[in-house]
Amino acid sequence: MVDWVTTRIASSPEDLPVTTRPLSTWIGNAAAVFSKVYGAVTHQAQQAGCSRQTVYHHAGQLEQRLDTATRDQLLGENQRLRDQVEALSRPSELSVVCNPAKLRQVATVAFAAGVSLRQIEDVFEVLLPAGRGPDHSTIGRWVADEAKKAGQVLVPLDDACAKKVLNLALDEIFSEGDRPWSGSSRRA
Repeated sequence: MVDWVTTRIASSPEDLPVTTRPLSTWIGNAAAVFSKVYGAVTHQAQQAGCSRQTVYHHAGQLEQRLDTATRDQLLGENQRLRDQVEALSRPSELSVVCNPAKLRQVATVAFAAGVSLRQIEDVFEVLLPAGRGPDHSTIGRWVADEAKKAGQVLVPLDDACAKKVLNLALDEIFSEGDRPWSGSSRRA
């Protein structure tokens, strides 16, 4: 039964029926329907001063509004999470350039400082995404190539410096035992 005084025909979902009944009556009506207790709908209809059909109608509309609100909340949460994923996917201004030339330079400097090829490989595994780091054989080729380039520069330097060297001590055994020893090292 439609109450023509308080209800108008809805032409869209936004045009929900207008009611003069308080929200507490709507909630009571819905509670009576959803409780599934025998006689609850009839009792609520008598208490609210409306028909049983109106009680069912209010319950359906309230459920639809709650479902819509929940759906809207979930859609909003979904969009917020999508925006967050997109923001995290963008490169950070604090990120380090890891192009092949920079990796090669880091490997060469690390090797020159005494870091082994396997250790350099381990560092790249930590810094780079899985499967993107070079293996130790590639790192070894990089270092060997850079050593060749450095060797070409060192040849003229060696020739120029060799004339200036007067004494060369390869080890302490050549210094006639008068090398000053620190307190932390022991004599052989």
